[in-house]
Amino acid sequence: MVAKNTDWVQAINMRKTSNIIWQDAQHQVLFEILDLIKDPGADSEVLYRLKDYTENHFALEELYMAEIEFPGREAHIESHNRFRQEIDQLLGGGRDPDALFREIIATFLTEWLTRHVFGVDKELEDFIQQSDIK
Repeated sequence: MVAKNTDWVQAINMRKTSNIIWQDAQHQVLFEILDLIKDPGADSEVLYRLKDYTENHFALEELYMAEIEFPGREAHIESHNRFRQEIDQLLGGGRDPDALFREIIATFLTEWLTRHVFGVDKELEDFIQQSDIK
């Protein structure tokens, strides 16, 4: 039996970010990692996890943009590079962040990522959906 109403999906703690399945799945993981930063037991390890996962996600997007000759590729990569710089600065201290610092980091990065995935990533999504190359 196939469910006719898919509203239940939105009731789960998910943030649908894209109609491109691989992109949406990776965005979900990024938001989950950002949520982990707020956890009272979180240490700098979760920031390194965010950095690693972000780098893998960005590398895949950048490779994909090159393959499909996305016209907004350079600006999109510049946006990725700004995020990379922010993460590097946050990890630069080499110390475990306290609760207040984790909250500030999580809020800042969540807002940045939200603007990114609903901004420049939507431009990429639109291009992919309109292109013959999927």
